[in-house]
Amino acid sequence: MKAHYSVWLVATTLLMTACGSSDSPVANTNEEAPIVSPFVADANDIVDPASHYSAPLNVLNVQLKAVAGDTYTIADVNSDTDPNDGYEPEIKVHFTANDYPDDGKSNNAKLRIRGNSSRLGDQKSYRVKLAGTAALWRGEQTLQLNKHPFDLSRVRNKLAFDLFCDIPYLSSLRTQFVHISFDDDANAATPDVDYGLYTHVEKMGKEYLSNRGFNTSSNIYKAADFIFVPDSRLAVDGSGAPVSKANFEKVLEIENGTDHRTLLSMIDAVNDESTDFNTTFSHYFNRNNYLTWLAVNILMGNHDTENQNFALYQPAGGERFYFLPWDYDGSLGYEDQPDVKLAGSLYDSWQLGLANWWGIPLHRRFIEQPGNLDAIINAVRLLRRDYLSSAQIKTKTDSYKALVQPLVLASPDIDHLPTLASDNAGRQTEWNTEYTRLSGVVETNYQRFMSELQKPMPFFQAATISGADLVLSWDKATDLQNDAVSYSLQIASQPDFATGSIKLSRTTSDLSATSSVLPAGTYYMKVIATDSKGHSRAGFDRVSVSGQTYFGVYEFSIP
Repeated sequence: MKAHYSVWLVATTLLMTACGSSDSPVANTNEEAPIVSPFVADANDIVDPASHYSAPLNVLNVQLKAVAGDTYTIADVNSDTDPNDGYEPEIKVHFTANDYPDDGKSNNAKLRIRGNSSRLGDQKSYRVKLAGTAALWRGEQTLQLNKHPFDLSRVRNKLAFDLFCDIPYLSSLRTQFVHISFDDDANAATPDVDYGLYTHVEKMGKEYLSNRGFNTSSNIYKAADFIFVPDSRLAVDGSGAPVSKANFEKVLEIENGTDHRTLLSMIDAVNDESTDFNTTFSHYFNRNNYLTWLAVNILMGNHDTENQNFALYQPAGGERFYFLPWDYDGSLGYEDQPDVKLAGSLYDSWQLGLANWWGIPLHRRFIEQPGNLDAIINAVRLLRRDYLSSAQIKTKTDSYKALVQPLVLASPDIDHLPTLASDNAGRQTEWNTEYTRLSGVVETNYQRFMSELQKPMPFFQAATISGADLVLSWDKATDLQNDAVSYSLQIASQPDFATGSIKLSRTTSDLSATSSVLPAGTYYMKVIATDSKGHSRAGFDRVSVSGQTYFGVYEFSIP
């Protein structure tokens, strides 16, 4: 692995130009208290080469042409809305761009749909993979062209990765705004179709490693449903190959590498409560990288990183895993985007702070170690001050606006923006308001983080029948300030706990309660944990009834 750097190089990286930006850290002299940096230079820290992010900030014009007589059409590709059904139509295309001239071939790439939930949007995202005989584009074989149909601003993902380029201890990804024109019917007599604005995000794989000078046999995993617990789907054979690659990749998508035995050893160690966690952590992880990744996600508000939207990089020949960022179109205040906020069903309050990661063994055990909470707080405060200030974010968004606004506020993009308004004037106003709001969301996320720290951590609830008794139980709600915690319990016949529906109500310091069995039917349980200072928290559980989401509510039935 390249990039075991000296203290000098790590310090130099803090000031380097990256992602076409000349911004350098600017201290905020109004900070409320001195920040004790939790970062200590480590020989195992990794640093991306600055030259990797030297591409100019512009919109790349890309032309795609389908091939007549192909097995599938673009309509077939767009119909692939289920990523798990085995149906994956792919079409041949000819790819050219401002910086990729016509190679004279009838086709030089294949195109298919990409993404998971984004497939359900009216506008699709695509993967364009250049043929093995074609020249690479900027040292990359695969273009990941993301539409981000649910992001009103259409810039959240690029903004995040551009900001990460300046942050030490965290590898970023190269990005590029792209404007696509597509001869999607393979008919030269019909006009090419304007597909609007896209964002290319660098693929994590062999080229990712090669372009950074890293060992190309290293392992990279992208989390699909991974929570750092043993999982039978991750079974491997004696050589470390997956017993079932399909099952393995339902948990972790293999972006590179062939031997996965160290991964399983790491998972077992993280879940071994009989061993010293700090020893386990220092063996398998890099503290600077971990603190930076966690602090970045707190500040950026990327709440969907408990089991997905991150990757793990394991350098060849080593047993250490580094967190890599992935997918930020749902961050930077997405939960307060007008259409999302109106729905009101995306996140509970605990997901807006550190508690969001509490249910994952690795994160819970790290937070529990003495001194680590202070380290997380200081990492958050330092990154907020030096790299993610409102002024720095505004500088980035201002630099994008003249590039993206003409495309976003024209067809086809304006016709599909997730706005409350249905007319173009209203859509333009909503887009401008949302775009302007981006610069302040990190500060909002920081204030939420600090406020949520005072509350006990969330917990799970359960209800079982034992003979003639109904046994109600819940996990301990850990208070990070070590305040005493009491619990209020309610059982109701309605999920909103309306007056008249409540069947049982108690307050206790215990972790269970017993009552006589209620009549047959469906019931709802809600436990509220309150510390001695009056800060309250409901549980992890949630239930959806008739299209309404009820947070902190556990549903159970009595036959």
